[in-house]
Parts: sequence; structure tokens; C-alpha cells
Amino acid sequence: MSKLRAGRVLALMVGLVLTALALGGAVVQARPAGARAAAARFDPATVAAMTSIVKGSMASSGTPGMAVGVWIPGRGSYIRTFGTANVKTGARFALRDHVRIASITKSFTATVILELVDRHRLKLTDHLSQFVHDIPNGSEITVKELLNMTSGVYDFTNDPTFLANYQADPTAPFGPANALAIVRRHAPSFAPGTGVEYSDSNYILLELIAQRVTGVPIGNLIQRRVIVPLGLRQTSYPVTPAMPAPFAHGYFSEAGALRDVTRSNPNAAGGAGAIISTLHDLKLWAKALATGTLLSPATQALRLQTVSLGGVPGKIELRYGLGILTVNGFIGHNGAILGYGTAMFYFPKTHATFVVEGNNNDLSSTVPTDIFIKLAYLLYPHQFPNGI
Repeated sequence: MSKLRAGRVLALMVGLVLTALALGGAVVQARPAGARAAAARFDPATVAAMTSIVKGSMASSGTPGMAVGVWIPGRGSYIRTFGTANVKTGARFALRDHVRIASITKSFTATVILELVDRHRLKLTDHLSQFVHDIPNGSEITVKELLNMTSGVYDFTNDPTFLANYQADPTAPFGPANALAIVRRHAPSFAPGTGVEYSDSNYILLELIAQRVTGVPIGNLIQRRVIVPLGLRQTSYPVTPAMPAPFAHGYFSEAGALRDVTRSNPNAAGGAGAIISTLHDLKLWAKALATGTLLSPATQALRLQTVSLGGVPGKIELRYGLGILTVNGFIGHNGAILGYGTAMFYFPKTHATFVVEGNNNDLSSTVPTDIFIKLAYLLYPHQFPNGI
């Protein structure tokens, strides 16, 4: 979600400063990528620099644990876990641990919508008012404008009362009807198609559109249309605040202490941020998302038509497509919700994949995204010709 905050992407990279890539620092915990070791390996200096980036960001952000995966065919793999998944017991963060992936959920919801387009059950030019009534500008807003953040619909996660209530108790009752009530109380940010603003409300509305068209809840649609076909066995759309085992606890830094906020009402995030997954499954999803495995080539081409979300002028360019985020040519999405942060990106030119997970997040922290940017800059400096 956005202030939940699975990516207020307009501000993601502001103030990003590359920390010194010191070559020291021991790997906290190393695991093999699979039964067969990869032939190519990163050189020791690169491994040390990657580890330094992660450990430095963990220390500065107070993140108890992280999992990081970088896979570059013909060049090497870096799969590591760091720190703890449970600060009470001291249990180590493990590769199999589940985390909340927050706004990466949007890429799943968008894929369901685009599959409906491929099956001629929905059109990108259909208007919101055909499916959900009494939303400001609903008769003008198109499905495409919801997908690419150009609808102007007010972001319910910006509402001060919602923010206070969610932060006080992430398990409190809340659902799409509550989100729509907030949207209806606020004026639109701009007329449809005249601006760009990241809004979680867009994906709550898309969730409702998918259910209206099919008669099936979005979680079930994602399970049938994305999770099962791709064999994402450790990915789920939860219906309760509980986490599937094994899982990393999620924390929120509050008054100088870590507060456990692992349990969270999935309906508060919904089609904008409810999904739970693992490092391995996100690796699989990153490639499928970026290459259009589940969509027709024509629809995937439309998905990759992006609009600018700003970034750091001359250094980092953020663009948003149909449920997809690009950063200097890397394709994927990121996520932030109370307790957890994630980043997942694929680089088509070399088939490289980056996944970063962390378990200390407030409503706007972008630590995993910052780590991804630093790793990408280290390994692909030509994608960042003016630095970061």
C-alpha cells in the first residue's frame, strides 16, 4: 500500500545516497541457490561489496532481519539471509520465511485484470462507473487509468483518521467499503488522465471491478489465474491476520523500541497489498511479470507502456505501467506495509533478478528498495550513468 506504504513511489528515491562500498564484512548467513551449484560465481570483492550494502542499510534502519537474492545467469548468484526473524527468540531469518509483500500485490491484481482483457470480458477503455457507483469522476475514469495511476482518485491511505487507526491496530476491521467511503469524502487529486499519482484506492477499485465481472473475490482469482499456473506454492492471498509458517515477524520502530506488528487485517490492504510470499516465489514472479508469461504479447506490450513518476533528476527514473514499476530499465514492483518491506525487479537484457525482503517497516520506509538500487548500481553501473 502507499502509506501502508507499498510504494509511495514519487518519494521512494529522494535522498538516496550510496554508502561506501566497503569490501569488508562477513556474510551473516549463506545458503546454496539449489541442489546444483551454479557454474558462474561472483568474485569475492563483489560479494563483499554486496554484503556491505545490505549490512549497512540494516544497521542504519534498525532492521532485525533480511533476505536478499540476486541471480545473474552466467555471472553469479548471491542468496543470503541476515539477522533475525524473531527478536524474542533470536530465530534467524530463513530463506523459506514468509513475509507480507504489500504493493507487489498490485502486480498480481493487475495481471488478473489484464487476463480479463485478453479473454474479452473487460476493456481498458471501460469506465469505472460501469462497475462501482458514486466515485468522483467515475463516469470518466477508465480501467487503464486505474491501472497506471492516472485516475486522480484520492488515496484512502492518506486519510489521517485511517492512518492513525491502522497504525494503532493493524488488525482492526476495515475493508473495501470503508476505503470507498473515504474516497467519496475527498475531492479527486486531478481530472482523469491529466496527472499521475500513486494511489492504493485504484487497486481497491480494480479488486471490485474484477469481482463484479467474474463474481469471484480477488484472492480466489489471483490463486486460480496467477499462483497456481506459475507454481507459486509459498504465495497466498490471506483471509485472516495470521501468517503461514514459517514466517518472519514484522516490526515497527516506535518510541525507540521494536513493536511486533506481524498480524495485520488483509482486507485493509486488499488488492493493493494483501499477498504473502517468499524469496523463491518472488524470484519466479519477477520473471513471469516482466516477460508477460500469463498474457498475450499485445497485452504485455500495453502493460509496459509507462508514465513518469519522477525520481531523482538525471539519476533515477521511475515509471509506472499497468501494475508494474520500472527503475532505470529494471522491471518489477516494490512494497511497504507496517512490519515488512520488499523489492522485486527483473532486468530483461541479461535476465537478472533482484529480490530484497526486510522485517522492520513504518508506513513509508523504502529500505529494501534502496538496497535494490544500490545493488543494481554496483552490478550495472551503466544503467545509472550519473550515479544514484
